[in-house]
Amino acid sequence: MLSAFHEVVTGRAPDMLRAYLLAVVIQMVAVNLLAHYGYLQTTIQPFSGVVTVAGGFVFGLGMILAVGCAGAVLYRAGEGKLDYLLVMIAYAVGAWASNNWVVSPLRHVLRGEGRVLTLPDMLPVSRWLVIAVAAFGIILWGLRGKRRSCHDGWDWSLTGLLLGLIGVAAWAASAITGRPAGLGAVNVSHGLAGFFLRGDVSALNWSLFLVVGIPLGSLIASRLHGRSPAGPVRFARIPQALAGGLLMGLGATLVEGDNMLHGLSGVPLLAMSSLTFMLCIFLSTWVGVKLGWLAK
Repeated sequence: MLSAFHEVVTGRAPDMLRAYLLAVVIQMVAVNLLAHYGYLQTTIQPFSGVVTVAGGFVFGLGMILAVGCAGAVLYRAGEGKLDYLLVMIAYAVGAWASNNWVVSPLRHVLRGEGRVLTLPDMLPVSRWLVIAVAAFGIILWGLRGKRRSCHDGWDWSLTGLLLGLIGVAAWAASAITGRPAGLGAVNVSHGLAGFFLRGDVSALNWSLFLVVGIPLGSLIASRLHGRSPAGPVRFARIPQALAGGLLMGLGATLVEGDNMLHGLSGVPLLAMSSLTFMLCIFLSTWVGVKLGWLAK
């Protein structure tokens, strides 16, 4: 997702953004239809005003330092890149520590109790009108783009289609367990830290196996395609990787979700918390490029 926003800020062809928005449209239609007819129960993270904005911006800055979003960190660690493994560990520890010692005091200071709020609630208009307009606009814009492979992989249309279907499947599969959540990694991150540091076995749940599957799938894919992307760790990169992971953990805990949960689960539900969070990530990417933290 960092790559998608980076393309926009630097003026490159927004193929990753097209893939992301196509995935959003697929889930926007499918998940809302399933929920409307009672086949699926959905959850929306609360909008907490300043807390949501602060959490999104902090998470975005962490992504810049880590040079990857939550999903990218997982799949790059699976490819064997040890610096991303350090980011993943720092992310888990940061989320766990923030959940235990930081979030409650910050919410009290920033008065961020939060409430469930969607875009149709604020306008106020029919949810289906918003979905129809958004889907039509995104599809029309997407059709104007050329079909090119993304980073020597699938083209953006196939990537977006499969990602959207995976998102729908994640909602359905998590609902079977009684805890519908869609895609997301932050609860697993601080849960795993709690498991290893305190022996909390509640972390061993459906979400854990979802997240574990990402680096595992990346490992298998990289071996099948004959790639060996892993290389020696640049020691100058280690402090940056650790700082990025810690900030991502703090930001994700503040807003009760990462870019996967908000961007791929909350945005299709038109949740204001998720829309605000993603906007703050985009602003963080812009700041990172302008300050030279990310290459243009």
